[in-house]
This record gives sequence, structure tokens and C-alpha cells, in this order.
Amino acid sequence: MPFDWRLVTPGPAVTYPWKDFVQPNGVPVVYADVLATYSVELEDTLQTAVILSLFTDRRAGIDDKLPQGETDRRGWVGDEFTTDDFDSRPDPWGSLLWTCYGGKSSQELLERARFAAAEALDWMLRDGIASRVSVIAQWVGERQDRLAVRPSIYKPGQVAPVYDVLWGTSVKRFIQ
Repeated sequence: MPFDWRLVTPGPAVTYPWKDFVQPNGVPVVYADVLATYSVELEDTLQTAVILSLFTDRRAGIDDKLPQGETDRRGWVGDEFTTDDFDSRPDPWGSLLWTCYGGKSSQELLERARFAAAEALDWMLRDGIASRVSVIAQWVGERQDRLAVRPSIYKPGQVAPVYDVLWGTSVKRFIQ
């Protein structure tokens, strides 16, 4: 089950003594700093899993269209080590959203972005974390010139999505 770390509200300030051993006379001096103590705790949101799934560059295949001028197929080096021997369902990390960073705006580009995001989040269905994942890709912004992806993730037995965030990217639309 994916989880996120969350910074917890600090407790009361505590005095933390420490020694400074770098003194000209060689005699250490003890100082005390009063600091607020923070801690982290786990929460069961999907935010970290979604961010890693969407915004890590997946290695492009031979048939994938690369942005103009690109020859690097990118990808996470760890995918080379996830084989059938390692995992019964090796899921490549990341998405092919990075391949949408260029070219002329079209319905085909929106569909490529939507498919790349849906494919990147598909592992949640296979692992039983989500019962349904839907993705919308659209042009947003004042001039409708920014690509945005909106994944909605539903947990089993729930009617409302547990994750529904509009991610605006830095992909600028080339107006024809």
C-alpha cells in the first residue's frame, strides 16, 4: 500500500545541548539551543505514488515518438534490473509524458498525454490499490496554452475519488 510522509505539528520547544570543540584555547564550550521538535508520520494518501508515477521519465520504446531534436530515450536505470526473475509483474517506473514536450498542439497530443498518464497509473489497478483510474488531458490557462493532466483515482468500495488533482505541466502549446 502506498503511503506518504507528513510533517507533524511541532511539539513544545526543547533545549538541545551541544559542545563546540573548536576553540582557540582547546577547551570545549557547551552551548544550548532551544529548538522546536518536528517529526514525521505516515498517511495513506496517494500523492507521492502519483507524483513518482507521472513525473519520473519512463524509457521510451523504439516506436515511441520523441520530442523534436531528442535522441535520448531516458528512463530509470533500475528498470534494467526488474525482470521476470525479480518480480512477477515488472512495472516500468514513470510515464511517457516527457515525450509530449514538443510538437504542434493537436487532439493527438492530448490523447498521447492522457494515455501516457493512464498507463503510468495502471499499476494501482493491478496491485488492488485502486478500483478505477480515469485520466483527462486538456489545455488550460488564460490562453489555453498549457497541457494539464487530471487523474482521478477511486479506491475499492468508494464512490468518490480519493485522489483528484489537476496537474498543470510546463508543456507550452504551439498555436497553429
